[in-house]
Amino acid sequence: MHDSKSLFQKLEGTLAEKLCVKELLKEQVIIYVQKSKEFIQKEIVISFNTLIIENQFIELSKCQFEQKLSKPKYSEGINIIIIKSTAGKEFLITSNSQQCLRLKIYLKKFCVHKNYSGRYRFIEQQNCLPLSQSYKKNNQYFSTIKFEKKLLEDPQELQTFHNQLTIMHAFQLMPNVFRLCEDASRYYILGENMKLQSLESLLLNGFDFKEVPFVSIIYMVLQTIQKYQAKGIYHGNISLSNIYVNIDSQTLQITLLFPKYKENNNKNIEKDICSLGKLIYQITFHTLKGEIVKDVNLNLIQSLMNQWSEPNSQRTKYRFLYRVSQLDLLNQLLSSKMTVEMALIHQWFVNIRQNLKVESKQSMPKAFLSTIMEEQELHIASSQFLDNQVTITQEYEPEEELYPIRCQLVNTIQMIPSKKKHDDARNYFYRSKTFASFTIKRESLPEITKQWTFK
Repeated sequence: MHDSKSLFQKLEGTLAEKLCVKELLKEQVIIYVQKSKEFIQKEIVISFNTLIIENQFIELSKCQFEQKLSKPKYSEGINIIIIKSTAGKEFLITSNSQQCLRLKIYLKKFCVHKNYSGRYRFIEQQNCLPLSQSYKKNNQYFSTIKFEKKLLEDPQELQTFHNQLTIMHAFQLMPNVFRLCEDASRYYILGENMKLQSLESLLLNGFDFKEVPFVSIIYMVLQTIQKYQAKGIYHGNISLSNIYVNIDSQTLQITLLFPKYKENNNKNIEKDICSLGKLIYQITFHTLKGEIVKDVNLNLIQSLMNQWSEPNSQRTKYRFLYRVSQLDLLNQLLSSKMTVEMALIHQWFVNIRQNLKVESKQSMPKAFLSTIMEEQELHIASSQFLDNQVTITQEYEPEEELYPIRCQLVNTIQMIPSKKKHDDARNYFYRSKTFASFTIKRESLPEITKQWTFK
């Protein structure tokens, strides 16, 4: 385990050290130490995409595995698991078949599998992530993210790809990763079957970003950035093309795909915050011409803020621009004047709350971040969803134990943007606790389907 052919590397200072603190499986196994040619019993821990022994680990997405049974005459035999890559091999000897099975469950999930084309059929989907259809398992379908190997020839780009897998596993990003496969020219990340469409595709296909779903999406992105920050990492690739919405779900769910985290560099969460500002700008100032805005004009933002602060200010030609607090958040994000904590308590979010009926607080079951959007029950008729407002109950819990915000349909209220309301909201909200998450659930889908699905 300690020679030049070992797959183990030091854990200290790596992404695995930051993210892989949860023990998915802990076992006592026999390890074959190649340098000393000895068998030693060690405790191993399997976490997200990692197998850890003491202060060393194997990055499992870089490896394949196989099982062999050695069964001498008159003996029950021993199960040997071989973890291998082009760099070398490691041998794990299990005490019984049950222990071997427990290990294999996680190795199948994290290690790479050969012969994708012999196992699955690749299916493109219009506007959504493609699918893989299994030739076995009752023709089961999986959402699929495809990577060309020729684009990963640089060692840093290849490591970024493996970092992405570790992040997806650790944050349990949609689609929940079931398997990593490859063929001669590509890698395929297979996850839960769902229709994931990017914000870029939605925007270009004419989705109407009404204020409530728009605000909810931005708030959930901020929550996710905050979770990255809490782990001491960053996303590094936030854009319209990398944020996806599950258009088949009865709850509003988003996921941030294709993170580009690189170790030992000077990037931090500030880049993600600025990138989110650009994303909001691109939606806010999108026009019917069909092209996404590429250049940011801070003077335009300031001009509109001045204009909207006047009494009886009129709506502009920008159909996804709703209020002056939206412009204020946009200006601060793009000017690098805001932390993620400040953004989460910005008046754009509370301005909606300020104009709504506030429902009494009720105790709620704990929700974990199985997706970026925690799922809780709230029934909203779909035919009314985009043209009405929601009531938001504010809850706060310490980090890692967030509760969702519950919403309830109420009457539409015309909200006139003004500097006074903008300032009042700021003074109120900075004395308030932070929100947790938005969940919007609807009873039926006909009307909302028209908004989300494009042929």
